[in-house]
Amino acid sequence: MNHVSESALVVGILLLIFIVPVYVVARLSRKKRQAKLIEQLQTVVSSHQLDLTHSELLDNKIIGWSKEDKMLLFAVHHDDGVIINDLSAASRAYVIRNMNGSAVKSVMLQIADNNNMILCGIPFYEQFTDNELKLKRLETQARDWEQLLNVHFKR
Repeated sequence: MNHVSESALVVGILLLIFIVPVYVVARLSRKKRQAKLIEQLQTVVSSHQLDLTHSELLDNKIIGWSKEDKMLLFAVHHDDGVIINDLSAASRAYVIRNMNGSAVKSVMLQIADNNNMILCGIPFYEQFTDNELKLKRLETQARDWEQLLNVHFKR
């Protein structure tokens, strides 16, 4: 073997020894967090006897919607509780994108009543807390939830 092949082999082995286990541990940790969030949501849904019609994981957060009860549930990984928002008085939902200079500071889904009083706000992205690489996906998810809720509010 020549010197380049030996160096490539050594680098490959080092990558296998160090990088792959770190990737596996990070992936398992993320799956465990997601399972905990889903379990938290399901516990609240069953204890309040809600019929969850739509739910979605948002990186380290989870959001759920009970169409019949007009309840919006939200949980964050580092918090132990699930926030339950009664949206029976809600009339519209909209997404607000707050900027910090040229950077996005936050993306929030806000729900208001007929008098434009904000009933609740759901943070989909927060600068320095959430992964900036997932900003576009989180903003798309916020817009999807805006459309989903507005369809139910107009009824």
